[in-house]
Amino acid sequence: MRHLIRSLVLTSAALFATAAFAADKAVVNVPFNFESHGHAFPAGQYVVSLDKNANVITMSNMTNTDETVMWTASPAGYAAGSPICRVKFDDAGYTHELHSVQLATRITSVLDAPAKHHDAGSSVAAVSGQ
Repeated sequence: MRHLIRSLVLTSAALFATAAFAADKAVVNVPFNFESHGHAFPAGQYVVSLDKNANVITMSNMTNTDETVMWTASPAGYAAGSPICRVKFDDAGYTHELHSVQLATRITSVLDAPAKHHDAGSSVAAVSGQ
């Protein structure tokens, strides 16, 4: 009986570890050029990843790894069944400004100043988890 309980506990721990590991990386398709802090990034696929301590979110262009940016990550609300990764942009007519990046239970701070244009909106990039 003791062996069975220990096996169940280890199995549960392994399942939770697998779930946590699965949430540390996602591929995001950004269909438009965008900016962050004055730096221009091309449209394309980006890998969004979390460091092993879950303190840093990195976003890297899959075609050109020189196009990489990192931010400090903070806790975020996350509901089961929600997209594993969410990349938000503010639309300012002529450009898309990166607003925030969330990977499961971790999120960046707001990365841009509030939009000053009356027609400003927001966009969310398509996501596929890995």
